[in-house]
Amino acid sequence: MKSFWAIVKLTCRNAFRSHIFQLLLLLLLLAVIIIPSTVSGDGTAGGFIRVSLLYSLSAVSSILALSSIWLACHAMTQDIDSYQLHMVVTKPVSRIRIWLAKWVGVYLVHLILLVLATTAIYFIILYKYNEQDFPEKDREKIRNEVMVGRRVFWPKRVDLEKESQELVKAKIERSRARGLDPDTSPSAQDKMLKEARLEVMSRDSEVEPGIPKEFVFTGIPHDLKKPLFLRYRPYVGKIASEGQRMTRSLWIVGIPRRVENTAPAANVFEENSRKERYMYTPQVMSEYPEQVMSGEFHEKVLPASWNAIAPDGTVSFAYVNYDEAQAKQYFQPGDGPQLLVEVTGFFENYMRAVGIIALELLILSGLGCAFGGILTLPTAIFVAVSYMLFGSIAVYMTSQDYLAGAADHIGQAIAKLLLLVVIPLQAFEVSGQVANGEVIELAHFWALFRSYFIYRALPLFVLGMILYRRRELGLVIRK
Repeated sequence: MKSFWAIVKLTCRNAFRSHIFQLLLLLLLLAVIIIPSTVSGDGTAGGFIRVSLLYSLSAVSSILALSSIWLACHAMTQDIDSYQLHMVVTKPVSRIRIWLAKWVGVYLVHLILLVLATTAIYFIILYKYNEQDFPEKDREKIRNEVMVGRRVFWPKRVDLEKESQELVKAKIERSRARGLDPDTSPSAQDKMLKEARLEVMSRDSEVEPGIPKEFVFTGIPHDLKKPLFLRYRPYVGKIASEGQRMTRSLWIVGIPRRVENTAPAANVFEENSRKERYMYTPQVMSEYPEQVMSGEFHEKVLPASWNAIAPDGTVSFAYVNYDEAQAKQYFQPGDGPQLLVEVTGFFENYMRAVGIIALELLILSGLGCAFGGILTLPTAIFVAVSYMLFGSIAVYMTSQDYLAGAADHIGQAIAKLLLLVVIPLQAFEVSGQVANGEVIELAHFWALFRSYFIYRALPLFVLGMILYRRRELGLVIRK
């Protein structure tokens, strides 16, 4: 192991001699100091914390990701191009050990930088936050909404495929009832199904004026003794950021009340199988319909004293559209409404985000070593960056709901195949969750480790080590 750690130390030492690495280090220093110290957000305490966290963590993650790829490729190719590796392999040191030592050295450099940068960001943001003269009401709100880790629950949604197929079937039956002969060819059926999906999604997202729309959340611990937070963002007239205005709405929560069954049981089996019955008492969350700005996020607090969680772990809400112009309101599926429950503190959630970024750097360092060990420096960097870009593009292609023609279908099929072997950087983007106070689940970390490190990256590392071990150094000639 002495030779292993000697190579690790040499790799770390050579890293700081690289001019590109020094430039990226300077950018990292600027991101850590300038961004948290200069951003102001929208003038509120929440805006300041959210913007500072989002921009700072995103900048640090991006700079270190680029630095990991560059330094790993440089560390592997430099020894070959300068003929240093030719002398090292004459010693009783295997190339596999050299490869692993280079990987560990590159990763340790960036792990130390990550810890230092994120620690500085944490304390700078807290210092600037405490230095600001925010009202106590805003500070209390930010402690509940941002400086926390909250688990997100989503309402039950309609079965999109089932509803779409039933809608297509009903349209065909209506056409036949009118004496028409609808086109039932596969292409026509596919087109009708796409149109039906869009119609079902639009119908599920809209709220008619004066007609309550129900939202049911499941899986919430019944014995929870903490307040619930309802986050939502309504749109008026259309789902678009422009043209939004003030509107009115009212939230109603159903409070479960136990109903006693006083009728005697017919036998012991009925007595044992008898279930408790509950009815819901409506409880308005505000005295009058509230005036809110559409197109922006809003949060309402559901006190624990209301006991709104039913024994089966469900919480039921009704939303009423009281828009003065009688316009429809809309909810995007990705915007909520959401029900949030506090599970961790801010520091623990922040450290979980740092852990996911560290996992990303571990994978990128290994990929750089894998490509750098068998290719020249420019080619290795190009292949590594292209590999990551393919992952990002594949995620975008697979997320498209509407496909216009055969080319789009082929592109999406290729993108799905690519996602089986490539690693999208978007999967490691967690700064938005931390900025919004959403907990980063440990199960999410394990899913990333299993899917991207074990299933995708590790086979490439093994292949890179094998090819590096078999590489003929005598063919490397530099004039």
